[in-house]
Amino acid sequence: MKKTPWLVVGAGAIGLFWACKLEKLGYPVHLVYRSEKPGKKITLDSFDEDDPQQPVTSIHKIKSFKVDELSKQYDQVLFCTKAYDLNTAFQSVEHYLTEQATIACLCNGLGAQQLVQKQLKPTQTLWAGVTSEGALKLDSNRVKHTGFGDTYFGLWDAQHKAVNFPIESLQITNIHQKLIEKLAINAVINPITAVFGLYNGEVLDDDYSNLFHQALAELDQLFSHPKFLYSEQSKHLTLDTLTHRVSNVAKLTRLNRSSMHEDIRLHRPTENQFISGFLIDNSPIEMPIQTLLYQAIKCEEHEPLEKLKKKLLSVA
Repeated sequence: MKKTPWLVVGAGAIGLFWACKLEKLGYPVHLVYRSEKPGKKITLDSFDEDDPQQPVTSIHKIKSFKVDELSKQYDQVLFCTKAYDLNTAFQSVEHYLTEQATIACLCNGLGAQQLVQKQLKPTQTLWAGVTSEGALKLDSNRVKHTGFGDTYFGLWDAQHKAVNFPIESLQITNIHQKLIEKLAINAVINPITAVFGLYNGEVLDDDYSNLFHQALAELDQLFSHPKFLYSEQSKHLTLDTLTHRVSNVAKLTRLNRSSMHEDIRLHRPTENQFISGFLIDNSPIEMPIQTLLYQAIKCEEHEPLEKLKKKLLSVA
């Protein structure tokens, strides 16, 4: 049976990577780009799964469009955007989606998914995704696979229990738990590396050790609090578990720069509101460290930022 095309929205690193991945799985793919046209072919630099030391380059035929060039109706769409762009991206293509469309999103943090869910038709389904795959955009039509990882999609609204994700091997039932786990990692590594200009592995250095562990202890207090919005999905994240998981990610990606670090360095908007901002807005307790990190990411003036840095490094 002929597979229907996926519409992939977003031609950044993850969008290019997933366009190639879906094409490799046998799906026709239509890619929506905003500024740089990828052309008709995308080059993926990756590794042999059986021999990760062996580089592999593949070429993928993928049609690319600007939004106003779309014409057909799609019943499968994957949003690979920043969290702050998700709602706008959805609104730009919603008229090209069928009444029963599967709508999937891969973005950091929490909060953006709720905005999209509110706008869906009752017969459409939203699938939230989380991935630990690494990708780096090298050019408008070239992407490098920088690290193997896992990807999961799950229903945002459990009322649609009878439906299945088009790629069943990626479907799970506990997606909110996975999103919280990823949020915990992002809420420590991303802002600390962005504020202090660090590589991921440097958050474990002695200079930042106290801040690192205090940030984890604060998350432990939030995730174990019965009034936290996702307390059922976060209660397994004890301090020991958080420390192990976040430290392990920092070690495995020690030479990488976090997405927030790169956004700050390149003077781009950040996902601050959907990471630290989400935790602060939904916390039943005071979160002084996340608040300082949130303020430091928002700060654009040199002197106040230096004061916030000193406060962060002096936390008890």
